[in-house]
Amino acid sequence: MATKTVLITGATRGIGRGIALGFAAAGYQVYGTGRASTTLSTGSSGNDWAKEKGIVLKQADVSDQPAMAAIMKEIQEKHGRLDCLINNAGVASNTPASGLDDDEIAKIIDTNFKAVFQCCQSYYKMQRKSGGGCIINISSVLGIVGTSLASVYSGTKGAVISMTKALAIEWANSGFRVNAICPGFIDTDMTEMIKKREAVYQKMLEYIPLKRLGTPEDLAAPALMLASDGASYITGQIIVVDGGLTAQ
Repeated sequence: MATKTVLITGATRGIGRGIALGFAAAGYQVYGTGRASTTLSTGSSGNDWAKEKGIVLKQADVSDQPAMAAIMKEIQEKHGRLDCLINNAGVASNTPASGLDDDEIAKIIDTNFKAVFQCCQSYYKMQRKSGGGCIINISSVLGIVGTSLASVYSGTKGAVISMTKALAIEWANSGFRVNAICPGFIDTDMTEMIKKREAVYQKMLEYIPLKRLGTPEDLAAPALMLASDGASYITGQIIVVDGGLTAQ
């Protein structure tokens, strides 16, 4: 894997960080993006974990497609190609459906769906002359099942699933594989608000057959599998990593 490269959006924390560490351990040259300049600046102690593993972090908002395309091009020019793109960056909301305003709706859609599509598009345009590539979109079990306080979020994650399948078909003849991973409830800062409500947290655990939250590292293994040459016949698929939640 030493010559393979991967770009992971939203790699500075949570699921993205867990996937980045997993790919680095497997020998990939890992690049990641994040929005916060304070944790990405040179000499910042906030990204020591990345430096120690040889992970290169770059500041960029996924909604800024010229910036994202430039990062992809920089990686391609340095290494000859970008083997895998993992679209992980996203935003959540716990605003009741009746209380969502236009600004919040636009932010969720722009980050969770529009930016994911545009990153796929930029990657395709860059890599199609190089024989294709691998795209892994991080969706959510909430794109499969519904829950309260996640109306627009669930809608965007369901859209990512459908988009993944459509792109897999459209780009198959160009040598691209496009798959998605749907995490369940993962122990990150996005689930902190649930953990602080003990009764709600315990009730949630009761519904998960494995009786625990997932970890960011739990997502690294399926992502590595989908990115590997051993998955060369897998495209348009959705892998659910949720402790059995949606199997019921």
